[in-house]
Amino acid sequence: MPKRFSVWVFLALTACGPPMRPARTSESQAPSERELEAAERVREADCGPSASLLFPGVAQLCQGRTAEGLTMTGLGAAELGTGLAVGLSRDEGFDGFSHPGAAVPLIAFQNIYAYSYADALFQEQLAARLLYVPEDTPAELLVAPFNKNVMGHTDVWAGMLVMLAAGIGLSAVVDEELGTRHLGEDANLFGRRFPPASGYPLAAGVGAGLFSHVAIGEEALFRGVLLSHMAREAGPTAGWVGSSVVFGVAHAPNALALPHDEQLPYLALGVPFITVLGSYLGLTYQWHDYSLAAPVAIHFWYDFLLSATFFALDPARSPLAASVRVPF
Repeated sequence: MPKRFSVWVFLALTACGPPMRPARTSESQAPSERELEAAERVREADCGPSASLLFPGVAQLCQGRTAEGLTMTGLGAAELGTGLAVGLSRDEGFDGFSHPGAAVPLIAFQNIYAYSYADALFQEQLAARLLYVPEDTPAELLVAPFNKNVMGHTDVWAGMLVMLAAGIGLSAVVDEELGTRHLGEDANLFGRRFPPASGYPLAAGVGAGLFSHVAIGEEALFRGVLLSHMAREAGPTAGWVGSSVVFGVAHAPNALALPHDEQLPYLALGVPFITVLGSYLGLTYQWHDYSLAAPVAIHFWYDFLLSATFFALDPARSPLAASVRVPF
């Protein structure tokens, strides 16, 4: 009964989720409730956002946000510990960390680390009433991909589908092995084979957990921190252009995780495409008055559905098989 009840509570919260929260876009606006709350927290805080550079959640605890701080610290410890334990146990040196049992939790840790810093920084910026600072809470971003008040916007669901179709098409052009001949085969997860009945749901769960981290972490960093900072310094258009370019360039090192013959196509086609994707995410961020909910929802579903497509087409050669494979 408790498990069934929690499922219904989650469905109710997402179906009736909160609307996207606009940020301050004018100096003349009256202070919002969250700006006033942030000001009080910052006055009483024992440390600044840089405390989260020590470990995820530390700054949140300093700001008196106990639930958020303990959640981030607990997740960070579990993910970092799991990734290190699996990677080191394989006795393969640095190559051991390419195994998805190590890579997946370490990627999740990387993103919760980035989000913890960004989230704490947002509190200080809200307290100072700076322009273009997102007011979304961690909980609101977590449910954003399932919130009808977010997904119901045409630029969110339609934009995501267009970008997904483009991503699948581009992958088909550069990956000659992509096809339908492996549909329905057993899944290879973490180097072990599972029948479809158990392997496919397990892969979906792992993907959902990972991409919720990636979507929130990357959007908080590239849109919430970088785009908003550049918009304050040089104007909204310059912020949008500059952050989009940085987003694309930041994904270039992913080529190192690919086989040698796939590196050049990734850099020549994949990175420009990711830059375009980042530019659309930046537009939705600005269209919705600098709320992170829209770009987080698009980013999550794009990553999840693109990886799910690759998985369905070749369950034994998915990013969760024996090594991590970087899609577009």
